[in-house]
Amino acid sequence: MSEEQSKGNNTNKILIAICILLALGCAFFAYKTFNPKNSVEYITLLDQKQNLDTDYQTTLKTLDESKSQLAALQGQNEDMDKMLEERETALNNLKAQYETLNKKANKTSADKSKMQAIIDELQSQNKSYLEQIQKLAEEKKILIEENTKLNTDLTSEKETTKKLTTDKTYLQGKFELGKLLKTQNIIAVGVKAKSGGKEIETNKINKLDKIKVCFETGDNKVLDPGNVTLYLRLINPQGNTIVQESMGSGIIKLSDGTDAQFTKSVDFAFQGASKKMCIYWSQNIYTEGKYKAEVYQSGYKIGETSFDLK
Repeated sequence: MSEEQSKGNNTNKILIAICILLALGCAFFAYKTFNPKNSVEYITLLDQKQNLDTDYQTTLKTLDESKSQLAALQGQNEDMDKMLEERETALNNLKAQYETLNKKANKTSADKSKMQAIIDELQSQNKSYLEQIQKLAEEKKILIEENTKLNTDLTSEKETTKKLTTDKTYLQGKFELGKLLKTQNIIAVGVKAKSGGKEIETNKINKLDKIKVCFETGDNKVLDPGNVTLYLRLINPQGNTIVQESMGSGIIKLSDGTDAQFTKSVDFAFQGASKKMCIYWSQNIYTEGKYKAEVYQSGYKIGETSFDLK
């Protein structure tokens, strides 16, 4: 092959290589230019989708926070709770619609408009939630203040009632105590009966016939006129109450709630003025020593004295 032919062949190869490179460059340019993913419209759509997703997630987060605050205030208004339940169902439907649209591969402008409308509605619902939170918080504050006042008033009323009850009990107790007779000049002696009803006092066991306990009742304007029962307890030197059932001895209930034996009871008509009384007892007096005589009315001891027998 001649030198000129060789040069021609080399030139042709270079031209072919240049053409190939130009073709590849044109193809790459066309790919970059006309590939949907590299188009201005595609990039704009992608940005819109990202913005929608960001707004949607932000709105959901804010909405969930508002719902949590609202949940803490529920339970004080039945109608409000029912409305919130219905609204929760509507919100779930909106979210489901958004997720369905978001999963579409090729979204249209109408789809994006619907997604934006859903986000706007969710934001509107969030605003409504915040208003409800404020309203319920104010109502709860008012309820707390009212309950506090009611509790304070109730406590005050209880204290007043307690004081009145205590005062009433105290006054009633004083009134009942005011009905008690005040025995005056109480004495107890042994006596021996003489002919003609005459009595001779004696402290000799072997000479006396009976024990005589005398006293004056004193005036009492609190005690209603009428029958009054008094109880005599004669207590021997051993500390035992002298009793004889066949002679009327029995049991009385003392003011402290305990039971006690009594020797004899007597009834008399009381008209408010002081009256002198004597109670006699003749049974079971055998032991020398110190005796006690106690007089009771309505379970209270109203008089006592002591005496010695030899």
